[in-house]
Amino acid sequence: MVVRRGDDKSRLPGVVVEDYASEAARAGEQLGRDWAPVRRWAVALDDGRLVFADDDEVEAEPKKS
Repeated sequence: MVVRRGDDKSRLPGVVVEDYASEAARAGEQLGRDWAPVRRWAVALDDGRLVFADDDEVEAEPKKS
C-alpha cells in the first residue's frame, strides 16, 4: 500500500491496519459536520507513523518480481 500525501503527493509506503468504511459512512450522517471528516483507512507507514487516509489517497503498491 502506498499513501499519497502533501502538495507534492509524496508516495509513502505502509501497511493497512484498519478499514473504517462503515464508521466513516455512519459518522458523516450522525455528526452533521464536515470540518473533521472520518478517514476510511488507518495505515502504518514504514517510517513508523500512523496516518488516516481516504480512498483517493491510497493505492496498491506494485508487486515486486
